[in-house]
Amino acid sequence: MDGGLALKRIKFFLGIGLLLSLLLSACDSLPFDLPWLNADEQVSSTPTETVEEITPTPDVSHEVEEPPAPITSLTVWVPPDMDPELGTGASQRFSNRLEAFSDAHGGIEINVRVKAASGAGGLLDALTASSIAAPGSLPDLVALTRTDLETAALKGLVFPMDGMTEIPDDTDWYGFTRDMALIQGSTFGLPFAADAMTLVYRPETITEFPQTWSALFEEDLVLAFPAEHDQALFPMTMYLAEGGALQDSQRRPQLELSPLTEVLRLFEQGVQAETFPEWLNQYQTAGQVWTAFKEGQVDLAVIWASYYLQELPPDAMIAPLLPGSQQLISLGTGLSWALATPEEHRQQLAVELAEFLVQADYLADWTREAGYLPPRPSSLEGWSNQKIRTTLSQIEVTTLLRPPNEVILTLGPFLRDGSRQVLQGLVDPAQAAQQVIENLGE
Repeated sequence: MDGGLALKRIKFFLGIGLLLSLLLSACDSLPFDLPWLNADEQVSSTPTETVEEITPTPDVSHEVEEPPAPITSLTVWVPPDMDPELGTGASQRFSNRLEAFSDAHGGIEINVRVKAASGAGGLLDALTASSIAAPGSLPDLVALTRTDLETAALKGLVFPMDGMTEIPDDTDWYGFTRDMALIQGSTFGLPFAADAMTLVYRPETITEFPQTWSALFEEDLVLAFPAEHDQALFPMTMYLAEGGALQDSQRRPQLELSPLTEVLRLFEQGVQAETFPEWLNQYQTAGQVWTAFKEGQVDLAVIWASYYLQELPPDAMIAPLLPGSQQLISLGTGLSWALATPEEHRQQLAVELAEFLVQADYLADWTREAGYLPPRPSSLEGWSNQKIRTTLSQIEVTTLLRPPNEVILTLGPFLRDGSRQVLQGLVDPAQAAQQVIENLGE
């Protein structure tokens, strides 16, 4: 009786055990979790499911950029005297040079647009207007004077070429033309034409050219310069030749009393010798002075070299300015190719065109026919006229780049007014210089 009862109990517990085993093996396939089973696995699996939910597969289709369209044309803006259709020797060389670049680049089209040199609708004005209203119409390259290049660079109308060309680092530049490429230390232009302030005279009248201002004043000669020009570049040049500084240590415009007084004393000596006539105040522009010289009204003229080189009158000769007490210098300027396209994928090819247009062998011929000083010494070596070549070399190695626009615009009117007072015999040089310094400081 007891043995049978024990056997029944054993069978009962075995049945219960078998049932539990079946239940446990079925739990893995249940569509829900039993909270008392696999608690550790549930906790560890929760973050994995959350990460998968908040990390969707990114859609990068909108990030694929279309490659830029192939460049099939370049646009160049130039002043009227560079119009390739003018029919001059210089214009033909320019046209041929553009064609050569096109041939070397798969027949790329080069469109030349002629704009006024200055004023309304001029190169700088057109750049300003297009950059605001129609950026797509901007040129790839534009030919700008030093004055306009500085303005355009500071306004963000043209772009630096740093990293796109190494030509400005070449040693084959004059000091002032290398500086002409730079604005605040960055390359904004590649110079292709230079100019400098010079003297022009008639060898028949002056058989032995004087070497100092004092020697010139001893001759019975009349000299003209643009006395009423508000930039006063000739008095400014003489001031520099006397050792004067145009900027202080903080690069603000300044004039120093001693060198300014010396310049005005030279003017007084010229008036007393009648080298500087009382009617000098009728000349406001270089063009007026050049006309007076050609018409025989004056014996010498302070003029930009380009006036002489573009006409080469047979009875005239060019010479450097006379030295001051400290140094022999002139002021120079010129034209440069500037990068105007804001489209980065076009910029490198535009710079390559600019480089092609400033190669020394090309500039040797083009500057001679266009009537400009070559910006590169090796280009001047290509000129055949030995006498002119020697003189121009003397001029270019002693030329400094014209001061920044701000300096000229600030100091020019004061220098003009002080010079006028002395040239008209109204004020003593020392008094005039002191008055200029005081007026500038107000």
